[in-house]
Amino acid sequence: MRSSLVVAGGMITLTGVGLYVALDGYAWLAMIAGGVVVMACGTVLEELKDRVEAPPGQHFCPFCSTLVVEGEERCGHCNGLQEWATQVKPAPSQSNN
Repeated sequence: MRSSLVVAGGMITLTGVGLYVALDGYAWLAMIAGGVVVMACGTVLEELKDRVEAPPGQHFCPFCSTLVVEGEERCGHCNGLQEWATQVKPAPSQSNN
């Protein structure tokens, strides 16, 4: 998590500097300051090490991260089609008797 904050802060800061130089305005100084703050927070904050796991018999919706019961075809929150429902199922084999 920390490295993404540092990269995002750097991108915000560079965008602010570029716009400040190109447009010669002081409003972009707020963007530069905000980018520096994000970079500073990214270096000070600890990385996230604990992952959140769904309870047994449930999983997180890939679209909205709401808990969905295993076997449900759609999410009750966003109505997103779950991954297992979109997978191609093999056709049942027929015997040659």
